[in-house]
Formats: sequence, structure tokens, C-alpha cells
Amino acid sequence: AAFAATYPQLNALNVMGLHSPNSAILSAVIFNALIIIFLIPLALKGVSYKPLSASAMLRRNLWIYGLGGLVVPFIGIKVIDVLLTLLGLA
Repeated sequence: AAFAATYPQLNALNVMGLHSPNSAILSAVIFNALIIIFLIPLALKGVSYKPLSASAMLRRNLWIYGLGGLVVPFIGIKVIDVLLTLLGLA
């Protein structure tokens, strides 16, 4: 996002359709700050333990934390970018 103004060819990598390089960076920083705030209680409390086999536990954790860790940032950053654009902050 930071180099899109200098190298217009990089706009092809804007797959999320973010408003501008500035709003993209600001959205990512805000998302990271919010996710840290939400993950601290999870780290302090821990997760519930369910007696499962190793393969079942791995499968469950990959679905929850693996897929969630890939999808949630894209959705969160896009939502924050839209809000920043609507509020005229970026």
C-alpha cells in the first residue's frame, strides 16, 4: 500500500479494494491494536479443555484458530477501511 503511489502497477495487488494506501495502513494498525486488546483476556484465561484425541484436537484448533486467523483480518481491515472512509478520516 505504501508504494502504490510510486509504482501504479502495485494497484493490481489491492484485492480487497481498500480506499487508499493511507487508509489501508491506518486500518491495519487499528485492527492490530484492537485484536491485541481482544486477545489479552483469551491468553490470560486460556481456552477450555475438552478431552479429544490429538488428531481431533488438531483438526478443531486448525478450523477455529487457523481459518479464523486467515479470514478475520481481511474482514476486519475491510470494515475498518470502510468506516474510516465514511467518516472522512482517511
